[in-house]
Amino acid sequence: MVRKTFALLLLTALFRPCAAQSNELVMATTFSPSATAWIIQRWQTEPGSVMIRTLNRTSASLEQLLDTANAENVDLILTSSPMLLQHLQEHQKLAPFNGAPSVSQHLVPESIRSTSVAVAISGFGLLINHSALTARHLPSPTDWDDLTDPRYQGALLMSSPSRSDTNHLMVEALLQQKGWAQGWETLLASAGNLVTISSRSFGVADKIKSGLGVAGPVIDNYANLLLNDPHLAFTYFPQSAVSPTYVAVLKNSQHASEARRFIRYLLSPEGQRILADANT
Repeated sequence: MVRKTFALLLLTALFRPCAAQSNELVMATTFSPSATAWIIQRWQTEPGSVMIRTLNRTSASLEQLLDTANAENVDLILTSSPMLLQHLQEHQKLAPFNGAPSVSQHLVPESIRSTSVAVAISGFGLLINHSALTARHLPSPTDWDDLTDPRYQGALLMSSPSRSDTNHLMVEALLQQKGWAQGWETLLASAGNLVTISSRSFGVADKIKSGLGVAGPVIDNYANLLLNDPHLAFTYFPQSAVSPTYVAVLKNSQHASEARRFIRYLLSPEGQRILADANT
């Protein structure tokens, strides 16, 4: 009986949601750990700053998490997905934020503008592994149309639009630019050249770096982290859409004042310099 009771207590401890510490902010994000590490490291050198712990998940996973009681443990959300923020806004999960600069807020969809702040702007393009291109005797692609070339069969990478909202936005932009019929023709022809489909956007960048493929569409955030490698290059699509990076405070945050202080830091000249750094 004692053994069974101990086992039940152990299982309860293992599966109990992890509560936030009193001296830390919990930030849910759709970005990779490496994309947020530098800005958090620099923030924590600020006098009186608190620790930040990240939950790095897909937008679908975060949507599911924040729809549950666990949302009370999360203070902030950092994402490039307006769809995720729209869902949270519709379910009254986000707190209002006042004082965001109008120069960047005009890029935020009006439906989430009262709660979500644009702290950075990114663009889409192609990450290219020149060593892999040379080994396969392939030319360097510059646009979606180039990716339809049969010579790239089994050489391209892409993330799944159903799992990656970043890729979803890239696909939406292509369809808007080319129109429904021509846009899908381009997508399907490009898909015929894929060696694999990654579940996350940063997975595409990592696989191109490893040489699994020669090129693939990514957001510049992930490309910039890798460009210290002389074999890699990034080129923006000629008609690249802009994608804001958004941050918002959860309505049930127990550290709302500290969360807002962190957002104001991101919007400060120092925070903007760090966000523009290739390490972020």
